[in-house]
Amino acid sequence: MQKMIDRLNKTCKAYGMEINVKKTKVMIMNGTAKPKGMQRCITLNNVPLEQVTRFKYLGSWITEDARSDEDIRARVGMAKAAFWQNKELMRRNIRLSTKMKILNCYVFSVLNYGCESWTWNKPMRMKVNAFERWCYRMILGISWRDHVSTPEVMERVQLELHTELHFTRDMIKRKMEYAGHVLRGSSGLSHLQILEGRVEGKKKVGCPIRIWMKDICEWSLLGTYDKVKRAAEDRKRWKLIVVNLRIGVDK
Repeated sequence: MQKMIDRLNKTCKAYGMEINVKKTKVMIMNGTAKPKGMQRCITLNNVPLEQVTRFKYLGSWITEDARSDEDIRARVGMAKAAFWQNKELMRRNIRLSTKMKILNCYVFSVLNYGCESWTWNKPMRMKVNAFERWCYRMILGISWRDHVSTPEVMERVQLELHTELHFTRDMIKRKMEYAGHVLRGSSGLSHLQILEGRVEGKKKVGCPIRIWMKDICEWSLLGTYDKVKRAAEDRKRWKLIVVNLRIGVDK
C-alpha cells in the first residue's frame, strides 16, 4: 500500500497536483469488526495517514469487515427521515394508490440507493422488511395498539404476501440485473477482476463471511459461479431468470 501511495503521489506531482493529507485516510479490509495488531503506518510526504474503520464513498458506507450492515442501517435511517418529511402528504385524505406512488418515489428511492452492491444476511433482510411494513402501517393509520396482522396490512395495500416484501423483491431483481451487466463485462473489466481475482495469503480459521456472489448463485438457482456466468452471457436467458425469480429462502 505504501508503494501505491508513493506512486500516486509522484504522478500527481508530475501534473502539478497535490494529495490532501488531512482528507486522505487508510483502511485495512480485515474481515473482522476489531482487528488486532493490524495497525499500519502509511505515510504521505513523511506524514502518517489516519487509519479508519469505515468511510463513506459516493454516499455508501464502506467498512473494514467488508459487510453491508452499516450501509443498510444508514439507508433505513435516511429513508425513515424521508418518510417523516412527507408525513403531511401521507396523512391527507387522498387515494391509497397516490400514497403508494409517493412512498416509492420519495422513500423507497432513498432506501434502495446502492442496493445492487449489498450482500444480504437474515438480520438485515428482517430490518428492511420491518421498515417496509412500518411504512404501510403508517400510511394506513394503523397503530401497534390496533393488533392488525401483517397479512391484513398487505391486503389493505393490495399487495400479495410473500416471504419477501415488495421492496426486497424489487431490490433482488435490481441486483440480479446489475450482476448480469457485470458478468457480461458491460460494466468494465475492473468489476470482473474484483469478482475473479485471487487474494494472496492464507484464509483465516472459521466460517467465511457471506460474499456478494453467493446471493446471485442462490437466487438464480444455478448454484455455482461458472454456471451463473455462462447464463449471464446469454442476455435472453438471464432476463428470463430475473423475471421468473423464485425467492422464498431466508439466509
